[in-house]
Amino acid sequence: MIRMFPMILACLTPAAAPTEELPWPAPVPGHEAPAPGEHPRLFFRQADLPALRAKAETEEGRAMLARLRELLGGGEAMPEHFRPKDAPFGDGTKPVELPVGAYSIGHAAGFGLLYQLTGDPKYAELGRECFEWAFEGIRDRDERGRYGWKGRTGNLRAGPTVGWYAVAYDLLYNGWDEDFRVEVAQAIQNFDQGGGTTLANLAGGASHAPISNHWGMQVGGAALALLAIRGDPGVDTGLVDRLLVENQAAVIRALKEGFGDGGFFAEGDGTGSMAAHIALLPALQAWRTAAGADFISPRPHAQWVAKRWMFLAQMADGQADFRPNRGGYPHNTWARGTLSGGGYFAHAFGVLDERLHPGLLWMYDRWFREADNAAGTPFDTAGVYPHTAVLAFINFPLGLEPQDPAAEWPRRNRDTTFGFHAWRNRFKDENDVIISVLGETTPGYMRAPAESTVSLLTKGELLTWGSFRGGIRAEYDVRRHGGSVLTFGDNGSFAVDFSGKSGADVMLVWHGYSAPEENRVRLGEHTLAFHFPGDGEEPVIEVLDNKVRVGDQTVRILARRLSLEH
Repeated sequence: MIRMFPMILACLTPAAAPTEELPWPAPVPGHEAPAPGEHPRLFFRQADLPALRAKAETEEGRAMLARLRELLGGGEAMPEHFRPKDAPFGDGTKPVELPVGAYSIGHAAGFGLLYQLTGDPKYAELGRECFEWAFEGIRDRDERGRYGWKGRTGNLRAGPTVGWYAVAYDLLYNGWDEDFRVEVAQAIQNFDQGGGTTLANLAGGASHAPISNHWGMQVGGAALALLAIRGDPGVDTGLVDRLLVENQAAVIRALKEGFGDGGFFAEGDGTGSMAAHIALLPALQAWRTAAGADFISPRPHAQWVAKRWMFLAQMADGQADFRPNRGGYPHNTWARGTLSGGGYFAHAFGVLDERLHPGLLWMYDRWFREADNAAGTPFDTAGVYPHTAVLAFINFPLGLEPQDPAAEWPRRNRDTTFGFHAWRNRFKDENDVIISVLGETTPGYMRAPAESTVSLLTKGELLTWGSFRGGIRAEYDVRRHGGSVLTFGDNGSFAVDFSGKSGADVMLVWHGYSAPEENRVRLGEHTLAFHFPGDGEEPVIEVLDNKVRVGDQTVRILARRLSLEH
């Protein structure tokens, strides 16, 4: 029965529409389901352990583990600093500030990785003490104590809490006696903070809706918990199987309704960072590893959830410039030192298609490696949570040759769910040109409003260009180089040209009554404007009888909309 589990779940997936014929999730070829009591299983399997232990002996591996130990407060004993058990918690309480290494929901997982890599029972015992602290009521290092096993934290934070403790259970399982294993497995299965905050409710999305950042955190955390304990001694496997079927549907809703097919989130960027990174992306990795169910590769949604942060950011001096920052909680976006904005690369390596890994490594090497090494936070471990360092160690590739992302990464991003469009001419430096526009007001609780202009981020400046009314009607004339044309409700149109045929790396063309004054020309009854935001000199614009020539590029108006020859 257990080896059929991934396929059973796939059969329970709702029937796809004609345009969505790919299975979701898809079965992972050759996957062997874990036997009851077989651990680790969430992020790697027993067969992967020799390679991970060899990785720990490399210079890079030692650096990552040194950072993990620092985040654990030393790594050889329980941390000296922790939130007092009697300290109040909640959004309205006075913040409690704690140093690096203070106790968190990620400590048990950190000790768990050390146990797996060394086999030393002292790390299993330290992980056990973390659970005892949690059951006793010691909360997370969060300044307001909003994460913890006990106390009414709400589903938003209960999901990651039970999820990351379950990751620790997976890593520590073989180091514990059977009685404690059963005790922890049952505690996870019966997780209940009162007020309906139970594992059973988290699995299917107990509160809010996929358009809220709450959804991804609760269903992602529940997925980690359920996949960790399924089939183990003391667990009601029938109950867990039923909840996993509910969770599968909830994960699809998170990707399809909360995020779109281009990775845009219903509440915008900062909320999307929370919804994705704290629990959902790790859960997708665990679904694939532990259950052989691939939510990531068949459709573009999850891939874009992981890579849009790099696609839309300029990088300089170890900092990410991500503008405009749309929607709620903008302070979370690329806030690498926090729980809500950390681990963009550590998570992405665990979910992105392998063909994208050389480009992702290229970006990290050129944008962050030097600054991270100087700060003592190597391999994307700038945050204070040990579980991010756990994922960094597991997921960061060693021995991979970095490659310019232009070879495999797209230069165009379209989210049809939320009407978001973006283009990027290259992945090089602060002079890269990133173009974006949100054509619809999103339906999230913290809505990102529709825009009537196009944003340009380049050379450290955020500019807007052009204006339109009536929203975005359609996109057409999509080219291999990433360019395309949008049409607007006011009958105007806008073209992005990365072909280089104009003589410029980037050429933008606006057509319509609201065309900008810059480089404006008349073509019969039509008004056009040109903009060249990339490097180099502006090419000459030549108006002919029924077309405009810019270098070797030809611009026409056909059927009352822009058309580019190349």
